[in-house]
This record gives sequence, structure tokens and C-alpha cells, in this order.
Amino acid sequence: MYATPYRLVFIIMAALVYLAGSSPALSGDRAETGAAVIRKHLEQLEYNFPQQKVFLHTDKEAYLAGESIWLKAYLVNATTHQPDTLSTNLYVELINTRNEIVTILLMRLRNGMAHGDIALPDSLSEGNYQFRAYTDWMSNFDEDFFFSSDIYVYNPAEASFIKRWDVVRNRFFNRSLARTQENMQFAFFPEGGNLLAGLENRVAFKAANGLGAGVSATGILLDNRNNEVLEFSTMHNGMGMFSFTPQAGKQYTARITFDNGQTKRLSLPAAKTSGYRLQVLENDHEFIATITTNFNTADYWEADQVILLAQSRGRVVFVEEAKISDGFFRASVPKGIMPDGITHFTLFTAQGQPIGERLVFYLNPEHPYVVDADIILPASPADDELLFNIGLKQPRSGGSYSLAVLDTHLEEPDSGINIAAWLLLVSDLGQRIEDAAFYLEPDDAARQAVDLLMMTHGWRRFDWNKILKAQYPEIVYGFPKGISFVGKVSPRSSERETGFVNVELAVYQDGVDILSTTTDREGNFAFRNLDYEGLFTATLRLDQRYERRSMRVDLAARSLDEIRYTKNFDTQRLRITSRGDDWQRVPRPETVMKSRGLFEPSKETVSLYRDVDQVIYFEDIREQHSSVMDVLRTRVRGLRVVGGEIQLRGPSSLRYSNEPIFMIDEIMVDRASFLNVSIHEVDRITVISGPQSAILGSRGANGALILYTRRGDGHRHQSYEYLLKGFHKPSETFTSKINSDIHNKMNVERTLYWEPNLNMNPGVPLQLNVPVDEYTRNIRIVLQGIDSEGRITFFDAVKRR
Repeated sequence: MYATPYRLVFIIMAALVYLAGSSPALSGDRAETGAAVIRKHLEQLEYNFPQQKVFLHTDKEAYLAGESIWLKAYLVNATTHQPDTLSTNLYVELINTRNEIVTILLMRLRNGMAHGDIALPDSLSEGNYQFRAYTDWMSNFDEDFFFSSDIYVYNPAEASFIKRWDVVRNRFFNRSLARTQENMQFAFFPEGGNLLAGLENRVAFKAANGLGAGVSATGILLDNRNNEVLEFSTMHNGMGMFSFTPQAGKQYTARITFDNGQTKRLSLPAAKTSGYRLQVLENDHEFIATITTNFNTADYWEADQVILLAQSRGRVVFVEEAKISDGFFRASVPKGIMPDGITHFTLFTAQGQPIGERLVFYLNPEHPYVVDADIILPASPADDELLFNIGLKQPRSGGSYSLAVLDTHLEEPDSGINIAAWLLLVSDLGQRIEDAAFYLEPDDAARQAVDLLMMTHGWRRFDWNKILKAQYPEIVYGFPKGISFVGKVSPRSSERETGFVNVELAVYQDGVDILSTTTDREGNFAFRNLDYEGLFTATLRLDQRYERRSMRVDLAARSLDEIRYTKNFDTQRLRITSRGDDWQRVPRPETVMKSRGLFEPSKETVSLYRDVDQVIYFEDIREQHSSVMDVLRTRVRGLRVVGGEIQLRGPSSLRYSNEPIFMIDEIMVDRASFLNVSIHEVDRITVISGPQSAILGSRGANGALILYTRRGDGHRHQSYEYLLKGFHKPSETFTSKINSDIHNKMNVERTLYWEPNLNMNPGVPLQLNVPVDEYTRNIRIVLQGIDSEGRITFFDAVKRR
């Protein structure tokens, strides 16, 4: 971008011409400075397009088939982390590695909170499963910012009934996973985004396998004459950093050796001969941002004018319009003005063009995320009760908390995802972070590691170039307060406009509710804010009294093609790759839903005989044919006329007729009566020619032709039946029915206690008694929650027995 000073002048002049015309970044009040305009666009984004974050606290990370998953959902405003009250609908999907939805919950949020449970069938296949959680509003934006986490389900009994094809599929999955793991990746990340010739640059790097897990690696940096410049190696989770001063005109490459012996040779980005370098360093009290150039800014108009802006979660915390003097400018940003989490430093030209960025991470030590806890273990294996006190360290107002007490084989807390790591770190990067909880530790090792994490990641929640041009996301989904049933009515065999059609929805649950509406001219209709729990049935009826054309209904639904399980560093190899010694051929219940799960449409009632092979509607072909026989000859697939005999299937008899059954309005008639019906009286003909003809018994061996008259259908309305899923109704109490001995054998944690709505008052310790048994191993206590001010509480501790 800044290859030469002449190119720099050209870019600046071109930008000024463009911005003076139609650029939204600097259009409007000329008295406003570039910084004020940038701030205004960011404020408009926050006000008009508020972002949301959702976190799921599940009682544990691994389950046995037959157990229940207990979960608590937290929805917060992405900027303030206060509980979100705009959305009431939360979708929670559980997806398997075949990209199928195992189950979906529609959870009703109250003040941003909801809880529930998922009963895992005992026939559920063992393997990896992935949670996704999102609201309607979040669906308007990048799906990478949906909540996502992995669990593993064990099923020791599956080896006794697994299908042969599933064994093959499991083996293929393991081979594919192994190949992906062996696919080594490496990338360089110059600090600020630019590598400048003649200046010392800090360059971060990341080594990872194909699943994104960090791996150890070493490397040698070489110049274009193959001279060694320096050696480097990874420090934490495949990340590391080195500093060097690139020379103009030289191309640098790195020879990398991974811990598995693989090697790569990669080129660094070309060093720019003119540009801006943004570096950010940290001390105990502030972040220091330094801007340096490797060209004389005084030689070019306004090249010495820049804007430094720092925003956290979409809200400005620091902005300064600066003048670079002697190629240098420094700004100090006090930590006291920064909220916890990621702060995004962006360097702009005076015209509002982003030219550098740097992420930093900060946790105020005065904002503790833990609680006080006193755990008293049973004195002996014979004792059947665990006692502990737990309380908040600081006052909290209007908090909501969930607590899980687990019998665990672990000796240390898990370092995966928790509410603090998700809200403060992962949810703003839009990318899975390995051992995310580690970066919240209050020690120097974690502090250095999180800085490497920031240098190897960029800001992705919004694009500055689009925001400054007022290119905002298209809003399709709003904030529904209930279930939406939306669709479109259209003529089945016509390109003509639908017109206004009366639509009636009958909902059957503890009685019947009748709702009605009228489509618009294009056939669109909607029933909104329906409020039902659990499964219920609904019948959609179309009024055809005035329009006798046959109609079809298409409901608005997300395509199944969009459902994807994403392999990542939490994905495990599958254990069941062969049949067990006690294998026997037994049927296994279906455990996977075949649609998104909010509704299950049944087939339209076009015939008493549901499974038909073809339906021919006469509305738009009536004028093209003179008789029913003419339609049969030209429109019915596979129909032949042999020696004057109509045949749908091949000859089945040498002695008897091979013609199909003829029916009018589902009453059997002779051939002549069928063929002599006037073409103007026919609504449709349905054809049964395949295996579905078995419903007709021996008389249907040759198939069937069923003619429906307009008179016979005239008194009926077309109807469609659906099985819908209402709001999830959570179980009232926690129960565990699994033999604890199996948990020990499989090294799976066992939930001893689960409370999704824990009442905790500041200064008043909560006392709990939790039942244990002789199989109980170590005790793990996980508390998560947030208060009305957006302050996070998290506690995860293991007490060894």
C-alpha cells in the first residue's frame, strides 16, 4: 500500500477526491473532525445494530448415553455484558459429526436467562457432538459469533448393536481426523499489520495442526541470500514472537520444523519502504501505543496527521488526533479507563482510512471473577453427605447464577471454556481458543501468553471500511416475542400472481385455538408471537371458495445444508470401530431429527392414499387438451397404451387385464366412466404405480389412476398438517439415573448436584449439602453467573478426596 512516497501521495489525493464526493466517512458537517466522524459511525453501529453474546453453561463436558444434559443460557448485550432483554427466543442446537441435528430447543429467555435439559437416548451413537446457540437477531450477522462448544457422548453398549455401515463410518472419521491433525499450518503476524523496512519490527507467529491446536515448532529466518538472520521457537500453544529489522529490497523466508518432523518453507510479507508501524506495550498502569514511520511525513501533505482510536466491544475508550513529529508519536492509554476484555487499537489516516490495528487484553485485578468457598469433604467413605459454603466476594445486584457439583476423575480444574473466558475473550474473536480459561490466570505466564494471542488474532466483529461507508448488515430477523409461523402460498402449476387467500391455522394443545389471516398479493402470510410449550400439532387450511386453483404452501425455514459440524481441537477419535463380542442384530430407535426441528410438515392431503407417485393439476393445462385420455397419454410418466389397453406397469398377467384401477373422487368406477369425465370438471389426477400400490391390495397390482373432480373438491379446503415444537419446558428437578460405576470405568464426570437458578446474596454464604456415595472420587464445583451490571462471577475448583 505504501511502496513509494509517490504512491503515498497518489493514494492520499485519490482518497481526498473520493471523500469530498460521496464517502460517508467524512460527509456531513465539515466542522466535524475525522475522529468525530469515526466515533459517530461506531455509535450508530452500537445504537442501531446492538450485538449480542450468548453463553451456555452445561453441567459437564462429557456424558453417557441415557443421561440428561443440564444447561443454563446467559444472553447479554455484547457491549455492556448486561443481561439482554430484547430477545425472548433462543435456539439451542445439538449437532453430530454427520451434520445432522440431534435435537433443538427453543428456549424462552426471561431477562436474558433460560434453563433446560436434553435427555440423551440410550441408543445415541457414541461420538462428538457440538452445541450451537443463537437468537433470531444474531442470525442477521456472522454465524462465527454464535455460541459453540463440544461435548463427547460415550455409549459402551453401542458395540453390541452398532450397524456395519456405522463401523465403517467411524473408521473413516478417525482416518480423516488423523490426516487433518497431521496437516501442519504456520503463519506470521507483523505487529500492527505492517512490516516496515529500516525499523525494528516485532513479528508474532502461530504453529498449529489442521484442527487448530497449537504445536511446537522451531525455525530459522533467512534473507534472500540464504544468510541466517535469527532462530526462533514457539513459546505457548504454538505461538511465539521475534524482533528484527528488515532491509529494503530483501525478501525474507523462514525454514520451519514442526515437532512431528514435518518441515515448511514460508516467505514473510514484503517489507514496505514507506508506511506506519503501530506497536503497543503494557506496564502496570497503562498501555503505550507507539506510531513510527520510515519516511519523512513532512514531505507529503497531511501524511503526518493520523487518528489513534481504541474501542472495546464496539464502544470508544480512547481517541486522539495526532501529528507525527520526526516520524514518531506516542500515546498512553490508562488501564483505568478500559473495561475488562479485548481492546482494539486502530490507526487511521486523517481521511479515516484504517492502516493498522493491534488487539490487547486487560483484566482489572480489582474485579475478581471468583468467589469464596469452603468445601468440607466427607470424613470417611461411609459418609453420604458433602458440605460446603460458597459466597460472593463483592456485592452484586440482581445476579443470576448456575451451579454444578461433580464427581470427577480430574485433579485440577478444566482450562476450557467458562463464562468469563467466553464473554471476555472468545466471543469477540469469533474463533475457538485452545485452553481459553488459562489466559485469565493472574500470573506473568498467562499475561505473556495472552499478548501473543492478541498479536496472532485480528478484530472480526465488524469491518472498519464497511462501517465508515455506512454499509451495515441487512436486517432480516428482528426480536420476536414468541413462535413465528411464516410461509408463502403459491399456485402449484402457474406463474400467475397468487392473489389474496384466506389462511386459517388451527392449533391443538389442551383444546384448539383458531387463528386466521389473509396473504398479501404475492401469497405471503405470517402468524407471529405464538406461545405454546412442548410439541403441538397445527393444521393450516386455505380457503379455496373463490380461487379453485390448486395451491402449495412453503414455510420459511433454514436449509439443512447450512448445518455443519466443525472439526476442531476438542474433536476426539471415535472408540467404537468394530462390533463387540456380544453384538446382535437389534433395531435401534431413530435419534436424529430430519429437519431444523421447529416444525415437521406432513404431506399435503392431495389424496386419501398419501404416498402417490405423481399428481397432475389441470388448472393450467385444461386448455391444452381435449380429453382425459389425451392428458394420460402426454402427462403420466411411464404410461403406455398397448392394444388399446392402458398400462402403468409392465404386464402382470396373460389371462387378465393389465389396466390400473380407475377411481373418481376415490370411488372405484369402470374405464369408460373415468375417461368420459369432461376435461373442464377435473381438478387433478393422482397416479399410483410403484410400491405404494400395495395399499390397494391385490386389486392394485397394476397401479391406480384417481381422478378428482372440481365438484368433489369444491366443498373442501386444502389443508396441511404440521407437528410443531413450542418453547422448551424444563424439568422441574435434577435427577441422575446412571450407575456411578460406569462413570468411573469410562472416566466420565458424574453430576451430583445441579441448580440453574442459584440465589446468592452478597455477604451471606450459601450452605449446601450434596449427597455422595462410595463411588464418589474427587469433587469439582463449578459456579458461573452474571449480575445486572454485567459483572461476571466464575469459580471452578477440584477438591481431592
